[in-house]
Parts: sequence; C-alpha cells; structure tokens
Amino acid sequence: MVSTYVIQRHQTGKSHFDLRMIIDEHLRSWSLLKVPPLQPGEHRLAIEREDVSAEHAGQRVVYESAFGSGIVTLWDEGQLEFTKVSPQHILLEFRGRRLSGSYELRRMNWYPGNRWLLKMLSKSGKMS
Repeated sequence: MVSTYVIQRHQTGKSHFDLRMIIDEHLRSWSLLKVPPLQPGEHRLAIEREDVSAEHAGQRVVYESAFGSGIVTLWDEGQLEFTKVSPQHILLEFRGRRLSGSYELRRMNWYPGNRWLLKMLSKSGKMS
C-alpha cells in the first residue's frame, strides 16, 4: 500500500525523532532516540507510541505521554510504500529527502511492551 510519512525532531526533556506514518487509516508513531538508520544494516530501537490524529503531523508543539510536550521540527517527509507481512513485521520503502530505500520494522518479542527494531535493508530498489 502507498502512504505518506513524516519524521519530526521532537525537542523535549529527552530529544528524539518521531516516525509517523498512516497505516490502516491510523497515524501510527514510533520514537527513535537516535537519527534514523541511513546505511544498509544499521538499525535503531523504535518504541511504538500512542496513535495520534493526522493533524498532529502538522503541529509545532506535540504532547506525548512518555516525553511530555515539546516543539517539533520537520526532519524528513515523503512517500511510503508498505507491506504488512504480519502484525509484528512491516516492510517499508521510503521515498523522501533523507530516507530513501528499503527498511523493515519488526516487533521485538523478547522484550515486553512496544519495542520494535527499524532496520535499513538497502538504499534503493525493490523490497525483499
């Protein structure tokens, strides 16, 4: 399926990046404590947050229960093609200014809660 995504730099007590994308008509959100992976094989812990309404993607100040309120700035945005392999595994093809290539989001079952791993698979080409 084709969708859009936005990555925001969220300036709170603990600065982080918020990956937000529309999946199944919901704006799903994951927090990354470091810059998203930019090289094949790199991965980042991605903590799934509460779903937010689509208008949050355009707001300058966003509140999250985990980090509190903070100013957000646009880090990247673009088109996204995604395939849900299972509820715990999503293949992504980002087409943005900074993120461009194949990625996967995989839920980490060995850790309780909402922990996922965002991994870059390749810089360009078809999803594998």
